[in-house]
Amino acid sequence: MSGLKEVIYYLIGKPYIPSKLLIEKEKKLLHISDTPICFYSKLKRLIEKLKPDYIVHTGDFTDNIKLELHPDLIQEHEKGIKVLAPMLEASGAKVILAVGNHDNIDVVNKYFEKSHIIMEAETMNIEGLSFRISHFPEGVQGCPSRYNLFGHDLTLKNGCIDNKFYFNGIAYMNIIGLESGGCTTLNYPSRIDDARLGRRKSGL
Repeated sequence: MSGLKEVIYYLIGKPYIPSKLLIEKEKKLLHISDTPICFYSKLKRLIEKLKPDYIVHTGDFTDNIKLELHPDLIQEHEKGIKVLAPMLEASGAKVILAVGNHDNIDVVNKYFEKSHIIMEAETMNIEGLSFRISHFPEGVQGCPSRYNLFGHDLTLKNGCIDNKFYFNGIAYMNIIGLESGGCTTLNYPSRIDDARLGRRKSGL
């Protein structure tokens, strides 16, 4: 039944959250990456239901706007950040951001006032677990930790290599239990990849 629910939620464009995640009491980390602006309202509902203790976003915060390719769209990028920043920082979670290649650091610093910002890659201790966090896969591959969070592209997928866990925030929304160390992957809603790739959009 849960599989059918997941398909239905995907088709109607809503994140599906397994009931076990809603009733578990352990602290949780939510990992996302490369988020188009159209995903923000769905992300807000996800955060309100899941109530994560940590949110790690591994970059390209307005991913439908390819700022590195179209720097003239910086005002659209800023409009998106202006919405995303208070949403994340008012969630009650500790927010950690790895800046992506389509992000403008001045805009990010302007609106994210309470978040921990990573420019390239950083190893962090979160609730006793070691995390390597970067926008780029190569940022975690060179010096991996027990848990490795990244985005940017799909050259490195979710998996376990040499007893180290890799989580791609483009492929899935990753929920990591900070006491058990277990992970649940959630599918992004339908059409998110279309928005990331600028399909049916002009100028992006």
